Amino acid sequence: MATDDHRQRFAEILATQPVGNGLTYEQVVRAQSRQELGISSLNMIIVLMNYIKKYTDGTITVRPEWVPRLNDIDGIVSVLREIDAIGVEPARS
Repeated sequence: MATDDHRQRFAEILATQPVGNGLTYEQVVRAQSRQELGISSLNMIIVLMNYIKKYTDGTITVRPEWVPRLNDIDGIVSVLREIDAIGVEPARS
């Protein structure tokens, strides 16, 4: 999935969250940081957890190394790509 696809997914998940109510895809594309979108760090973690629940059925958890990347939109998109990649990895024995 391309970066633009993940920005679209980010915009879509935001639209379902109270914190993202009213945010458009265009605003997400123009923004460089979550602060520009009015999203606090706590709300970003909640959005991320809801993304994980929706796209991986909660099979993975938030990783501490992701937290510093959740300040700017490019970092958020990279975390979403990583979540999607982990979510489709085959189970290990």
